[in-house]
Amino acid sequence: MKILLHILLLFNFALAKNQIEPSKIFSKKQIIQILKKEARKGNLKAELKLAKIYELKNSQEKALYWYKKAAYKSAEANYQIGKIYEDLNKSSLEIVKYYNKAAKKNNIKALFALANIYYQGKIIPKDIKKAISLYKKAANKGDKFSIYNLGYIYEHAEGVDKNLTEAFNYYYSAAKKGYLNAKYNVAAFYYEGKGVKQDKKKAFQWFKEAAKDGDIESIYNVGLMYYRGEGVLKNKIYAFNYLLQAAKWSHQKAQVVLDSLCKESPWACR
Repeated sequence: MKILLHILLLFNFALAKNQIEPSKIFSKKQIIQILKKEARKGNLKAELKLAKIYELKNSQEKALYWYKKAAYKSAEANYQIGKIYEDLNKSSLEIVKYYNKAAKKNNIKALFALANIYYQGKIIPKDIKKAISLYKKAANKGDKFSIYNLGYIYEHAEGVDKNLTEAFNYYYSAAKKGYLNAKYNVAAFYYEGKGVKQDKKKAFQWFKEAAKDGDIESIYNVGLMYYRGEGVLKNKIYAFNYLLQAAKWSHQKAQVVLDSLCKESPWACR
């Protein structure tokens, strides 16, 4: 009994500090038993971990049970309940109810999820102004997805006057946080001079950043810019390598430019 108590004390300490890898010490069945023991005492971390275990096991009913136990003291639990209800296509009122509870406590994921609901208008009436307000709250907390969506909204004048400078600023902010789509848009804006002074050198740099992340359109654009010598010194060998990479993904424009390149400079295509 003393040994078990000692183990539980160590487990509780590690649980509280988030410094445990239970699977290296206990079996899955033991972990669940220990978590249940702690969760029944009102241990929030145990309730959340137990709910997550059941969620990953696709035992949504049990996951909901423990998330609801934690919901009165955890914004994350409220968000997860809303997410499960949304995944299960449950009542729209229940989805919005729980996302709202989490959003009121400034849970970033809930703010973004609720903004999407208002933006899409699929389960409740569309309300762009409400969506923008929620996106901005999440953006102020650093959420790159919300920042990107605000850029899109200002670019396409959805519920606001079109403002390409504002759109660029949001895209740039999201790109600096590593969001791939934003990197591509920043490159495109620099290339075209939309909302920012045209700068093909910077456009090339951002296309290259997006290309590193595997964006096919950016890989094509890097190849094209090497081929034309736009924003970078012309280099047909580099152009060939990038264009070939894009062509392998069935990028038709890349294949057309590749054919032209290899006809005029076959030495570059070896």
